[in-house]
Amino acid sequence: MKKLLLGSTALVVGGLMAAPAMAADPIKIGVGGYYTFYAIAGGIDSTVAMDGTWTQYKGLNFQQEGEIHFIGQTKLDNGTSVGLHVELEGWNPSGTQARTIDEAFLFAFGDWGRLEFGGRDPASYRMYYGTPSALIGFGAIQHNTSFAWANQSVMSNNKAWFHATTTTNAGQFQDGQGINYFTPRFQGLQIGVGYRPKANLNQQAGALSGLGNPGPAGVAGVCGYNDPTTSPNCPSADYSWQDVFDVGVNYLNKFGDVTVALYGAFMYASFIPGNQPFGTQNYANGANLTSWKQWVVGAQLGYAGFTIGGAIGYDNNGLGSNYYTNVDNDTRFYTAGVMYETGPWQMSFVWVGSFNTNGNGSASVSNIATGTGAQSTVASTGVPGINANAFNPNSLGVLRFGQESVQKFEVGVNYALGPGVKLTGGGLYYAASGPSNAVSGNSWGILVGMDLRF
Repeated sequence: MKKLLLGSTALVVGGLMAAPAMAADPIKIGVGGYYTFYAIAGGIDSTVAMDGTWTQYKGLNFQQEGEIHFIGQTKLDNGTSVGLHVELEGWNPSGTQARTIDEAFLFAFGDWGRLEFGGRDPASYRMYYGTPSALIGFGAIQHNTSFAWANQSVMSNNKAWFHATTTTNAGQFQDGQGINYFTPRFQGLQIGVGYRPKANLNQQAGALSGLGNPGPAGVAGVCGYNDPTTSPNCPSADYSWQDVFDVGVNYLNKFGDVTVALYGAFMYASFIPGNQPFGTQNYANGANLTSWKQWVVGAQLGYAGFTIGGAIGYDNNGLGSNYYTNVDNDTRFYTAGVMYETGPWQMSFVWVGSFNTNGNGSASVSNIATGTGAQSTVASTGVPGINANAFNPNSLGVLRFGQESVQKFEVGVNYALGPGVKLTGGGLYYAASGPSNAVSGNSWGILVGMDLRF
């Protein structure tokens, strides 16, 4: 076993610069990637607005997602390998796709560990071990967010939705510009750390539903999130989350016929309030933005073809207790499941439960524009109890308080036709609940698809 190195700038620089560093061969380019396709049939509850209008969802849909990876790598004479990794989006859902590059980063690795710099998922996000799944692209570890089967109002407004599909650490900070370092694995133990200086976010999957957009000039998603390669020079600003630190630890080992995988992770991002602590919308509903904290622990055990696993986690969503209700907006999430593998077959059952305390209240769908399916919710402005409709009991769009939750049940199966080719299928059931029709609704689906890895 290689000696464990806890990594420092000096160690990394030493690994890269130790003479002689000239590569024996020029950089060579390799191509890889994946493509996943599903046909889904089932049912999605309609959204019924308070004025009696409604929107419906078709019970059959095709979903696809894929990437093409270009990897250039060479090995220096000192034993260090260096290279570039670029991911090109390999699908186009609507005929036009503005975003074509997903991740793009430099990497180097050797006896001293592995270093990554650029648009890359956080270190702790990728070290996760928890509930296994045979339904490729779904599951509870790194759910493909392009695969959605639920009421759009629920996904956009239910604050528990994000962690019903993503139960690993720092999931909101994927692809952001940053740096990751992984130690060598020693006696089964490995540590990963990451840092991202800019962390402004979109209102992804309901986690920040009802908030005014944080970030420079109130614009979300322009610094370090979504399309990190297209806006790398956006300056940090106040009224935003910044300086994202994450650390993950996992332990892999085998004791006789039993395999063991353990995981723990923590993430912290500071919040800079600036001279305007919250925007107009936040002032109306009392949202209290603060430092962002997450933690997750998980485990897997394998024996005789069976793998059982689970995880628990906590996410404050970058929000403190509401100024007016004194109730927080934390999400607590849990997952458990089992997978069995025999020959070319994998089969699994997964449960995920995500629960948000909802101190900022749930919006209601006031009306749905006729013939468009577009939903509109009441705009909350002013000061609650004085000149705002946020807490007005006579308003159609009054905020409603009480826990928001999403529970997911999943059955998956896949069959390996050959190297890199799998048939896959299964079933999904989502039960979303909360105090308003904008966050509540069930959905179920039967899936048949194929996954290609190259």
